[in-house]
This record gives sequence, C-alpha cells and structure tokens, in this order.
Amino acid sequence: MRGTPQCLGSAARRALYHVFVSPAARAAPTMYQRRSGIEHMQLRFLTRPPRPPPRRPGGRPGDNPMDDEGNYRGFDKRYTTQADLNKLGRDRMPQDHEITDPYVMVIDGGAAEGPLAPRFVMNRMDPEVESLRMLQPYVPADADADGGPKRAQLAVCKIVNKRDEWTRQQQAKERRRAEATAGKGKSKGLDLSWSIDEHDLGIKLRQMGKFLAKGMKVEVAVERKRGGKKATPDEAAALVKRVRHEAEALGGKEKGVAAGELLKTMKFVFEAKGK
Repeated sequence: MRGTPQCLGSAARRALYHVFVSPAARAAPTMYQRRSGIEHMQLRFLTRPPRPPPRRPGGRPGDNPMDDEGNYRGFDKRYTTQADLNKLGRDRMPQDHEITDPYVMVIDGGAAEGPLAPRFVMNRMDPEVESLRMLQPYVPADADADGGPKRAQLAVCKIVNKRDEWTRQQQAKERRRAEATAGKGKSKGLDLSWSIDEHDLGIKLRQMGKFLAKGMKVEVAVERKRGGKKATPDEAAALVKRVRHEAEALGGKEKGVAAGELLKTMKFVFEAKGK
C-alpha cells in the first residue's frame, strides 16, 4: 500500500512536466530559429551593395558623367559633389528630379530635417506650386582632413514656392540692372602721387574697381607731391603699368591716350568694358 502514493506522485510530476515544461522546450528551437532568420535578413540588407547610379537609356557605364572615369569614389556615385557640378558645367544647382542623391537634408520653412529620400519628399509636394532645390551639394568624408577625420555631409535641399522664387529672382535681376545703370554718365576722380605707398595704392585701386562695377567713368590723376619722397623714373613707369593692369583686371579699359608726362602730371581715363 506504501508504493501506491509514490506511483501517484510520479504520475503527477509527469503530467505537470508535459503541461508546463515540455511545450516551452519544444518551442525554444523554433524561437531561436526565427530569431536567427531575422538577424540573417538584417545582415543581408545591411551588407547589400548600393544600387548603381541612374544611367541614360541604352547608355554604357562610361557614358555617365557621374562615373568619374569608372573609378569607385568610396561612396555611392549617385551623390552629387561640387566636383560633379563643375564637370557638368551647369550654371545652377540641381532641382527636383535632377537630384540623384539617395538621401538629403530638407529645409521646409525651418531647420533642416532628414535624412530623407528626394523622391519621398517630391511625392508629398504639389508639383504645380513647389519645387525641391539643392542649396549645398554632398561633401564626402575625409579621413585625412586637418584636425581629424570629417564625416560625410548630406546635400542640403529646400522646398521653395515656384512663384515666390521667380519673383525673388526677378527682383534680384532688377537690382543688378539698376546698380549697373546707376553709374552710367557719371564720373569719379582718383588722385595719386608718384611716391604713393603700397597700402594707399591698394585702397585707391579698390575704389576704382567699385566705380567701374557701377558703370562709372574713372579719371585717375598722378601728380608730384610737394615735400614728399621723390620717385625715380623706373618707379613712375612701374606705377603707370600697375594702374593700367589693375584697371583691366577690374573690368575697365583705358579711354583715349593718357595726357601728361612721367614725374609731372599724368591723367588717365578708364571706363567699364561693356560701354
């Protein structure tokens, strides 16, 4: 009679084992396998190579100006750098579907947000009213930069209102046109001495550049200053050559023939080349 309770106890333990322990033990391998599958999937996507840059229909790798002569640049070739823009020779930054960067930072009336895919942004814009404009191109990482390695910087784009942007550009053109025509018909005079020092000469030449940029005529008079240092003929000739060279570099041209003599009084007249 004493063996009966022991048998009942063993049977009870086996029943409890099958109810509580066995299902968990059987499920453990499945949970482990499922986790392993997820980790494998994540690893596959993380290590997947980037997609190739967009190409023209029927184009070969060498036909795409972004291929950089076929050499891998160390980052996704779809990112547009300043070197790419210089190579393409555009007079403006990419906009809308010209932006091939996979991810950019976007300004929409506030601070830059992102990273965001340009296509994702444009799908949520009104194409009749809004446009995505690149303000700053992608800057690659630089491991050898002064002061330590620098991380890559995504391109910065801005959502603009097309009408407002057109109005702003027209106003900017009008301002430039007004500045260019405001000085027409006006003249400015600059007085120099044959013994002028380099610092003062630089100031006078910068003034001449500003006057020429406004379309003004500039009359330069070089005279002998009483009580000052006397310049040599070579120094006087070098000064005349310097004034003429700087005037041309600043967008001016000499009008007529200079009047006067070296080391006495000489007068030059310069005007903008467009006149």
